Amino acid sequence: MTKNETTGKTFTAKFIRSLTCPAHMKQCPVAVLPNVHLYVSVGRGGTKAFCFRCKENGNWKTLDLDCKFDDSLPDTLARRSMIEAQTRAAELTARRNRGENVFEQVKAANSPTLDELFEHYKAQHLEKRGKRVDDNVNNFNRWFGKRNLGKKKAADFSHDDASRLHTQMEKTPGSANRAIQLGRAMFNFGIKTRFIERTDNPFAGVSLFHENQRDRVLSDEEAGKLIQAISDVPLKHCQERTLADMIMLWLLTGVRKAVMLSMQWSEIDEDGWVWVIPAAKMKGRKTQEILLGPAEIDILTRRKKLLEAAEKLTDFVFPSDKSASGHIQDPGNAWETLRGKLELDDVWIHDLRRSLASAMANTGASVAIVKQALAHTDERTTMRAYIRTNRQAQLEARKKAQEAWFEAAAKAAQEENQDGKPV
Repeated sequence: MTKNETTGKTFTAKFIRSLTCPAHMKQCPVAVLPNVHLYVSVGRGGTKAFCFRCKENGNWKTLDLDCKFDDSLPDTLARRSMIEAQTRAAELTARRNRGENVFEQVKAANSPTLDELFEHYKAQHLEKRGKRVDDNVNNFNRWFGKRNLGKKKAADFSHDDASRLHTQMEKTPGSANRAIQLGRAMFNFGIKTRFIERTDNPFAGVSLFHENQRDRVLSDEEAGKLIQAISDVPLKHCQERTLADMIMLWLLTGVRKAVMLSMQWSEIDEDGWVWVIPAAKMKGRKTQEILLGPAEIDILTRRKKLLEAAEKLTDFVFPSDKSASGHIQDPGNAWETLRGKLELDDVWIHDLRRSLASAMANTGASVAIVKQALAHTDERTTMRAYIRTNRQAQLEARKKAQEAWFEAAAKAAQEENQDGKPV
């Protein structure tokens, strides 16, 4: 909607109720009292809030006035919030006319929290660049949110806070290091974009833990035990059935965790049974097409029927009404419980992907085939599966050579014994 410069007809409850946000925008600012720089910010979902908005040095700057406008309120109540917003905007205009930098003053008084800093980093960087948004959201919630760090002011977060977080996570050095790298990235971005008023990054200088290259794969026996356990889950819509379907599809397709959790029915071509994964979801930013086999088709067909019967069918294969994304964000405790039951506590979700790569290499599949099947961006990742396979082949070859020697030694000992010579 274009800005309306009139001052009379715009500042009425009726006019504000009529405002809508264009489909191509997330927020649409509309001037209602330009003389005091009062605007209404209209959200895509129909939410409306008053804000103070004007140009500073040629750039638009906005301050939230913390005044909402509720379309459902009668005019008498709606006018209260309108008058309050007008008063606040008039005060800011007067201060600005006196030469005060109201934007900087309000920003200092309302330093963003880590939650708000991450939201800024997500919206302005991760989503624009398409950089594994769901993974980063899950990681932030798990590493920062669960430790109640999200409510802490970014201006007050210190180097000691960052070091303490790293130390608290030392039992999982990989996750601890990723938490520091995420914190460092979002603070760097916040400083660069002037979203936060500080020059130092509290995560800079935190030494990372040493990490060994993870090489865990399921043996054939372990894979069989896992498949058998989830095959026994009842064929009804429940948490256990959902986890079982996830695990089987992870094992069978080898896709990354976030790709599976955000899988949509629209991505599946049921005519040719091809799963077309959009480039935006892929680490290498290239569309991947996975031809589905009978086992995968059976799981998906049955899953859709179970969801329909339970009236839970949505756009997502693994829906969740508790998540803002609309799909399950993490298998959570259900996966932990199953791992403990099967004595596979050291197996992670990503190990299922690595297990498929190793199993394919064991069957003699070429490096190119495995690389394409798992959409590896770096061939060295694929080669690790072959190195593992070659090591096993080397062991088997050595054992065969050793067996020949031991058989020869046993034969020599038998011959000496027959000749009456001491063994």
